[in-house]
Amino acid sequence: MKLKNALISSLVFWSCATAAQASNILELFEYHGDEVKIKPGQSWLGLYSSGGKYELKPTKVAVTTVQDQILDEEAGQKTGKKISVPGKEKPIYVIGGVSGLKAGAVPAGVPLKKEFLDVGQKLNLKVGSSQATLVISGTKKGEYRNNYSITLESGGTKQLIMKASQIGEDTTPKLLWCGDLDGDGKLDLIMDTTDNYNVSNVVLLLSSKAKPGKLVEQVAVQHSTGC
Repeated sequence: MKLKNALISSLVFWSCATAAQASNILELFEYHGDEVKIKPGQSWLGLYSSGGKYELKPTKVAVTTVQDQILDEEAGQKTGKKISVPGKEKPIYVIGGVSGLKAGAVPAGVPLKKEFLDVGQKLNLKVGSSQATLVISGTKKGEYRNNYSITLESGGTKQLIMKASQIGEDTTPKLLWCGDLDGDGKLDLIMDTTDNYNVSNVVLLLSSKAKPGKLVEQVAVQHSTGC
């Protein structure tokens, strides 16, 4: 269950917030009720993993109201939302309301494991012939990271993904997945651009939606808080 007790005040995103209102990227767990907004009749694709291979599949998503163990104090009160899918096979994420994505095999990129992005790191990414680098900048001062930023670089183009005046060392943002979700032969990213140890801010970044002079565009985001 996610716990809402923190605000992202110092975090600066390059993408507009309207993408989050029209689309979703969700994990299969329980959210606070005000964290999940889904359009009626939403269709979904699940990102599934099997034997090191990935696939987008049409997926039925159930949103059930449940008791929020943190916020619901009255007996019988149910304000939480549980995200689930039928069957034994479970997706890593379910994605809704994002145009340009189709069911089928998805080329996975390198690296595949979750990567914490700390100051001074340069993470080389690759899928097929498409390559890019995540450059993490800032200064380390004790348990804090000041003037923290993440920049995506490829072919001479540099794009700021995230910037924060300060984060703690226990709140390092993460690269969650990279590959080619939209089938254009270029890198797409799923990242957690959080600035708080108790907050998750999962964003989906697609290359096919990138504006001129950019590498990717944020098309979905899910902000939630932890217990």
